[in-house]
Amino acid sequence: MQGRLVMNTTKIVKEVNLEDFKEIISKYKDNTYVNPHALDHLSDAQRKVFKEQGLIDALLKENPRGVGLQRNGRYAAFYRRNWGFLRIILEIKDPKLEIITFINTETMPNLKRLENETP
Repeated sequence: MQGRLVMNTTKIVKEVNLEDFKEIISKYKDNTYVNPHALDHLSDAQRKVFKEQGLIDALLKENPRGVGLQRNGRYAAFYRRNWGFLRIILEIKDPKLEIITFINTETMPNLKRLENETP
């Protein structure tokens, strides 16, 4: 069981303050890019809807509903959509901010409860 826990590196372990997240985005706004593999899992029809610039625009122009820090050190930002949430996974790779991938999800985790959880 413990080995399984260690492998779950995408688990959100800490809520990130929105102001702190906005500072990170501001710092890297001119050097943000999408990992080439971020769109690999999409069908041709989905590629017409989800474009690299759309992901970057969400980061730069929208306020996320919540942001968490994953066990692997990457950030998970949740943006409200009419069908649920767009979860964008990003990583600071100085001097760049890289969007690793994104996921459409119906819900977002309760980030407030993370403060009371034991590892």
